[in-house]
Amino acid sequence: MLLDMAIARPVGLAGTVLGIGTFIVATPFTLLSGTWKQAGKRLVVYPAKFTFVRGLGDFPGYMEEYEIVED
Repeated sequence: MLLDMAIARPVGLAGTVLGIGTFIVATPFTLLSGTWKQAGKRLVVYPAKFTFVRGLGDFPGYMEEYEIVED
């Protein structure tokens, strides 16, 4: 939890800010290609969830949109 608070959260915040900036710059291109929502998820939503939503010390596969099936 200490490493999460001291390292992962600040890195996640920086990633969120960089993602927002990149998304703003890339928006005209993503609108033309029809990938605007996907780019927004990858560049803004996922880093923001990593930084602000998940529990302290919890590193799940937060970007996974599929269920892992164990044999």
